Amino acid sequence: MSVSKITLVIFVFICLMFSCISSKEVQTEITLPKEGLFFDHISDYGIFSALNRKTPHHDLIKYEVVNELFSDYALKNRYVYLPKGSSAELKEDGFFNWPKGAMLVKNFGYSAKQIGSEKIIETRLLIKEDESWKAISYVWNDNQSDAKISKVGDVQHVTIKHENKTKDFEYVVPNKNQCKSCHNYNEAIDPIGFKMANLDKDVTRDGQTINQIDYLQSKNLISFDASIDRPETMVNYKDESASLKERALAYLDINCGHCHRPEGPGNTSGLFLQYNETRTNHLGYCKGPVAAGKGSGGRSFDITPGSAEASILYYRMSSTDPGEMMPEIGRSLAHIEGLQLIKEWIDSIEYDCENQ
Repeated sequence: MSVSKITLVIFVFICLMFSCISSKEVQTEITLPKEGLFFDHISDYGIFSALNRKTPHHDLIKYEVVNELFSDYALKNRYVYLPKGSSAELKEDGFFNWPKGAMLVKNFGYSAKQIGSEKIIETRLLIKEDESWKAISYVWNDNQSDAKISKVGDVQHVTIKHENKTKDFEYVVPNKNQCKSCHNYNEAIDPIGFKMANLDKDVTRDGQTINQIDYLQSKNLISFDASIDRPETMVNYKDESASLKERALAYLDINCGHCHRPEGPGNTSGLFLQYNETRTNHLGYCKGPVAAGKGSGGRSFDITPGSAEASILYYRMSSTDPGEMMPEIGRSLAHIEGLQLIKEWIDSIEYDCENQ
């Protein structure tokens, strides 16, 4: 065989080899499972590149939130996917009506600065079916090549560095039923963070700074009737230029308000911790607990104005005892920065319990 023919054979072989690799590693379309079912691996959805699982599919649109739920200092990346030609329509309560086939994707993990090497621990999915949402978590393998479904949850020992201190704890991946306990709206699963008041912020996209609401509209991901009033945007609870009360309520809204609201599982407590709540009794001022048990810590009121240390709310947020802590799931550590904010707010409240 001549040199030129040998060269041609080698060239064809190389082309075929790369074509084969490409066909296996590149999934051109996002795929969703049938109603009521989930895929076994995150790779089956095609939402991340097979060559680099940290690279999202081009049909996944990144979004950010003004305030995020504390999850043991985990870092999160959030994405939204909608079938072509559809959009999420704003409702009067500031949440959205979602079309069938919508999906919210959230990665939880830690940076190299926190744990020595960058790592995704889990990816949580919310998928909209005909009438309802379904939720599931996927746990990533050690080499970060794929993640496997975790219906029963998972526990991983994690050691992180935070503020020059080392924290050892058990990171808990929620099981399938626990997903619903947080995403519970009138006994049905519903998104938490993706709401107008928590999306209205400036973001950087393609090197440009743009309002995120305008950006999501430009991508035809969200739409709203002009007759619907745009909900008040929450302040960033880390923004010290905002009022202390607004910052505290923003923090409580995203960390507690999904349960402590009229439509949530914590509604029987009468404690409603939402950003727009103005009724002092529902915010917990001088309000006795309904059924806190040992979770009261011997304290009389959810919020004792002027004293965080005497308040059940602060006590339960600072606890890591499973029988006392709030939220009940989703964290193993106490959020030091969040606790400091809530303490400052409660300590600043001037309200006479006996003359109300």
